[in-house]
Amino acid sequence: MEQLLNSYYENDARKLHTTINNIFNRSYGGIKDKDMEEFYGIGTDVLFKIWHNNTYDPSKGDFDGYVYRALCLAIIDEFKKRTCGKRTTKNFILDKKTGKPFKINIQDVSLDAPVKEGENLTQGDLIPSDFDMEAIIFERCEDEKVERFLNSLPKITRQIIEMKMDNIPVSEIKEKLEINDREYSNYMNYAKMNENLTLFTKVSNMSNRCIKEESKMNNIIPIDVTDNYRMDKIPLGSLLDDMRDGKINKKHILQRKPFQWTERQKNKYLTRVLNAQPIPEIIICEQTINGKRKSHLIDGLQRLSYAELFRADGIVVKSDGAEFCEIPYKEYIFDSEGNVLTDNDGDAIFEEKIFNVIGKRFSELPQFLKERFNKFNINVTTYFNCSDDQIAYHIRNYNNQEGMNKAQYEFTGVNVHIAERIKYISDKHPFFKDDYGKYTAKNKIKGDIEKVVVESIMVINFLGEWKKDVKDSFTFVNQNVTDQMFDNFLETLDRLCKVVNKEDKNMFTTTNSPIWFAVFEKFKTLNIPDSRFTDFIKYIRNALDADGLHLEGEPFADIYKSRNTRDKTIVVKKVSGLIALMYEFLHITETDAVNSTVKFISENLNMDMESIQCDLEFYENTLEKLQQDTIRDGSKLLNRENHLSLLTMIVYSYKEDKDLDDWMKQYAEKNNTYYTDQKKNFLHMRDDFERYYHNER
Repeated sequence: MEQLLNSYYENDARKLHTTINNIFNRSYGGIKDKDMEEFYGIGTDVLFKIWHNNTYDPSKGDFDGYVYRALCLAIIDEFKKRTCGKRTTKNFILDKKTGKPFKINIQDVSLDAPVKEGENLTQGDLIPSDFDMEAIIFERCEDEKVERFLNSLPKITRQIIEMKMDNIPVSEIKEKLEINDREYSNYMNYAKMNENLTLFTKVSNMSNRCIKEESKMNNIIPIDVTDNYRMDKIPLGSLLDDMRDGKINKKHILQRKPFQWTERQKNKYLTRVLNAQPIPEIIICEQTINGKRKSHLIDGLQRLSYAELFRADGIVVKSDGAEFCEIPYKEYIFDSEGNVLTDNDGDAIFEEKIFNVIGKRFSELPQFLKERFNKFNINVTTYFNCSDDQIAYHIRNYNNQEGMNKAQYEFTGVNVHIAERIKYISDKHPFFKDDYGKYTAKNKIKGDIEKVVVESIMVINFLGEWKKDVKDSFTFVNQNVTDQMFDNFLETLDRLCKVVNKEDKNMFTTTNSPIWFAVFEKFKTLNIPDSRFTDFIKYIRNALDADGLHLEGEPFADIYKSRNTRDKTIVVKKVSGLIALMYEFLHITETDAVNSTVKFISENLNMDMESIQCDLEFYENTLEKLQQDTIRDGSKLLNRENHLSLLTMIVYSYKEDKDLDDWMKQYAEKNNTYYTDQKKNFLHMRDDFERYYHNER
């Protein structure tokens, strides 16, 4: 128990202070800083009484939960004293805003218990950790590295870190950003588990020297006597340095993200390494690209990523799952000049000590354990001259056990170019990176966002071919997607970032995001302001909550909230149902939508609407063929928002009896930006076409 209590006093009593702060932030909405010192003192008294009276019974719950309850009760008692003369009873306190007493129920709380059933967030997650982000950044890096780290974070996470670096209290940060405890914890997880945190790793010269000397001692088999692979023993520190310095690529496009393990798995692994116990081998594939040799980490990403984060002081060893936490080590005796003292036989003099690693960062380890960690030998198998297909093969086979979930596994079978486009959208586009939808850090780590991108391409472009199985969706998209479809999806996300507000984000779940993206595609053809789509989302959100939506006599909520989320009939009904409700909300019909196209062409070309309507299908087919034969993939001229003005150009060419194939090809090559206003866009194209046609004549 003494050891558990000591954890509350380490680092200037950080754990004690953060626990008390959390109690106030959750129950009382915060308190003035000058008053907190008094409650910190009360917290110290509570811990002393627990130790002195030995009141903790392990059979009745975990220690942190017991301390949490004891602190809550002590704080209530203090409030009673401050409100002496005012009527209060057990577990009643005064609301500082209204002055009225209200009852709170205090129970033993397990910090590993979920905040809400079915969610991964625990009570412990809501207590600020002893992970001091700003201290690590300020102590260990240059401005360039700070900027690189901050740029890799979601927008709100970056704002939180910058405000914390300005010493703004957490309660004030939440108020300014209008986020709750759950959201704050989720955003901070992005920072704590960010791969770029390892930019701040600082390894001593002694450790580097030891690692390099160890590397030279390895008995490396010459490459010319092997078949196509080699097996070596390489120090962990060398592998981490090579990853940090870019010599080993841990971000192969088909590789899943790091930090997939549970808390229990992570702690068991770290204590195993610190105890110098063997771990499974690491797999590397070498590939030659444009004459350069590149090493890809294929298996062992989780092992090396957690080791990397631990060495960067990004995580501590916790008790859950950890084994043999008290580690014996040698502490050598040095003279005043820093030389190791020796005995009469010339042997180094040392003391044998024991160090408990629970709650400790890497920087807090004794030098002996730091060097053991860095010099820890790992079996490494390297495959040479690998093709893309061979790398994908190795990724699948080495992750054939518990490893990958369905989305992660199927992603390895995707063409590299297509995988790059999917990854760019899922990792870099603000809609997903900055959480315009209801996405969590776990969604991003587990590959759920890549699945959302693939399924969005399916629903938008191939709704009739919808696949219930994730595997089939990845296979179909891999075989049928075009760059134009990706460009169009990017443009959709760009526009939605401007109209989706905080209240709307809960509609964009990993399940329903593809549905809403497809509905917005239909909305784009109506040529009305995007702000009306915001109004429509709000209308649906409120109507679903009130069960007030009916479609052809059937409650639409039954379809939208159906548990059969992957059934083709449900997916199609959701899309068609929302489109029908959108037309109803906007007071237009499907015919009106078609007529709006005809009306636009008629008004801009001064033509009879009936004649345009008769030949509309012919004009559409002509445009489709022209786009396929004339315009290169990737040109923004193919974006759907340009469809109306392009279609009008087709009709214009027939009306004027002028061929526009050659003009369209060069126009697409020299123009990469277009007007959102389709009339302005058409007039610009028409004028450019007339100049081109006149010059060619």
